[in-house]
Amino acid sequence: MPGVLVVPPGQGEQHWQPQPANGWIEVLTTPRLPGAPAGFSAGLQELPPLGKIREHAHPAQTEIFWIIEGQALARLDGVVRRITAGTFMVAPPHTRHGFINDGGGPYRMLWMLVPAGLEDFFIAIGKPRAPGAADPTPYPRPAATGAIELSTVFETLDPPPAPPWDTAPITEPATVMPGPRGAGTPRPSGCALPPNAICAPATKQ
Repeated sequence: MPGVLVVPPGQGEQHWQPQPANGWIEVLTTPRLPGAPAGFSAGLQELPPLGKIREHAHPAQTEIFWIIEGQALARLDGVVRRITAGTFMVAPPHTRHGFINDGGGPYRMLWMLVPAGLEDFFIAIGKPRAPGAADPTPYPRPAATGAIELSTVFETLDPPPAPPWDTAPITEPATVMPGPRGAGTPRPSGCALPPNAICAPATKQ
């Protein structure tokens, strides 16, 4: 009978991530690790300010999220929402989801994929993260990223993600924030945020 798997803080497999996410991931459990449970993988992902996880979907996997630190805009099944630390989310197969860190500090979340496979994508496009080593971000997505996505746990989206939810890096806050925070800010369709919050352009799919 398998025992309890314990991963001390910072002891998972860590990799820097390319644009547009930047930041890093840490794999906490995956079926390929000795003694790890089968059927799912889990880990951490941290986005720096203006880092984003482009809108995507998984063909046969359910992804579970718990936000640990920071805040972000999340485009969930065509609707843009504000999410903050403590938020819990479940994205079933084929459900489109993406995240943009529009805050001033890091955005960190726990992710779990059932069945496993997301960790293989992160490792394939990433660069190993070692204590004391220089931060290589931002660096471009590898040319083979699209093929790696389709060979792991991603599906082709139709229609493809529209800006700012595509793969283009975000370098200016204005890309995310179309106007000043307040009642005069235009309200894009598909925006589920309160009137005094900033909402990126979104259209219900």
